[in-house]
This record gives sequence, structure tokens and C-alpha cells, in this order.
Amino acid sequence: MRKDWLKRKLTIEQAEAENMVTDERLGQAPVPFGYCNNMWRALLAKMRSGDELWEFSSSRESWQHLCGRRGIALVRGGEVVASVLTEMN
Repeated sequence: MRKDWLKRKLTIEQAEAENMVTDERLGQAPVPFGYCNNMWRALLAKMRSGDELWEFSSSRESWQHLCGRRGIALVRGGEVVASVLTEMN
């Protein structure tokens, strides 16, 4: 993903609260990132001191051309080192 897609810095708590999924197949309690929870946990396991989480979204044009991407990126020293997709078309 491109660095110019980065939109908003988030905390872990914000990212999880904004991406809770309720699905009876996952159990009764909401699950952060739903079926992508394992990918989310893998991203968190890569975090080091000083790393940041950023919400990202591709350009409006990409969404209009059915190739849009949205998610959470792990940024280290100004570079994206990992990400989890939350939406695509």
C-alpha cells in the first residue's frame, strides 16, 4: 500500500472499537476485526516501541474503478511494515 493512503493515526483501542464484528459463527461476543482477527493479532505481535497504527484508504478514483482498499497499517519510522485490510471492492 502507498504511504499517501494513510489518513488517521489510531490507538489499538480505537482500531478495535471501530472494527468490532458481531457474527453468531464467531460466538456471542463481538470480535475485533471478525474473521480477520488472526491477521489483526499477527499485526499487533509485530509492533515495537515507537510504532504507530494508521487508518488507510486508497483514492476515491480507485473505489470508483472497483479496486479500492481500506484498513489499518502498522507504520515504523515513517514506513508501512504491515497492514490488515478491512474493506475492498
